[in-house]
Amino acid sequence: MKINVPSLVSAAGGELVGKIRLQKVVYLLDQMGLSSPFSFEYHHYGPYSADLADSIEDDVAFGYLAAEQRRRQSDGVPYVAYRAIGADEGNSWDAYLPDDEIRSALGQMQHRSATVLELAATIHWLAVIERNENWSAELIRRKGAKAQGGRDQQALELLRSLRLPPAVNVPSRA
Repeated sequence: MKINVPSLVSAAGGELVGKIRLQKVVYLLDQMGLSSPFSFEYHHYGPYSADLADSIEDDVAFGYLAAEQRRRQSDGVPYVAYRAIGADEGNSWDAYLPDDEIRSALGQMQHRSATVLELAATIHWLAVIERNENWSAELIRRKGAKAQGGRDQQALELLRSLRLPPAVNVPSRA
């Protein structure tokens, strides 16, 4: 079964702001057990799935998601806000974790900045996918100022609350 991104957006309160946020939300949920069909590669902003980006574009084109162009008030930088249109009340995703756990994780991620989500996904990627034992130094090298000001600690706290490594030791799945 293909993941239904509009249902995820609906479960997140009906709106997800930003392409980066949506990518990182799906990546982190996958690491928790969402089991989406999307494969991720590392790009400038951390784990990224071209297939997910295409799926989102299709959902917008077919009217399942609304994509509203907005601009930050502080500097006018454009961004996209996604809103679910007519998503059903039930879930539309395969998962190896309970629906309430997905909704709880979505709520936690909605209350973090896109930068903290980017850092959390990158930390996980470096430690788990790349198996970089010195992921902290590599995070600083790749993300620079983004990882300062306590944002790296906020990212680790998010990973801890989601029960994802390297913030917690998780037994490997057999």
